[in-house]
Amino acid sequence: MPLPRSGDNAGVDSARQAAEGGQRRPVRRRGAAAVAAVLAYALVAAVCRPLTGAALGAVLVAGVPLCWVGVRHRPRRAKPVGNRSAALWLGLGGLAAAFELGVRLGPDDAAHPTLSTLGDPVLNTYPGRVLGYLLWIGAGLWLASR
Repeated sequence: MPLPRSGDNAGVDSARQAAEGGQRRPVRRRGAAAVAAVLAYALVAAVCRPLTGAALGAVLVAGVPLCWVGVRHRPRRAKPVGNRSAALWLGLGGLAAAFELGVRLGPDDAAHPTLSTLGDPVLNTYPGRVLGYLLWIGAGLWLASR
């Protein structure tokens, strides 16, 4: 193998590519392992029938560690949120919560179903529960990483 000339970056580039390739493989493997673990969790947890102790246990098995990571994670510095923006989001969240609570506590009205009632047809099937668990754990991972 010829040695690179002083003005030739071929040797540096190949060394950099070898170093980067060596560093990327473990990261990809860790990411693939995490995706496989989440998928396996969803496939196993979806076996549990909704609103049972087993389903509660399946949620707690993943939810408690995610909450712990979220509490222990130090957020990076961000620009402060303005009062108008905070008020808007708090108002929207409060409005959605009040609507959901009002529909839940009010009369059973087919014209205004709750979110859980709308999700029941999908979540009553095994593939729907798998998708639900995947969305739930994905949202938790996303929130914990922020």
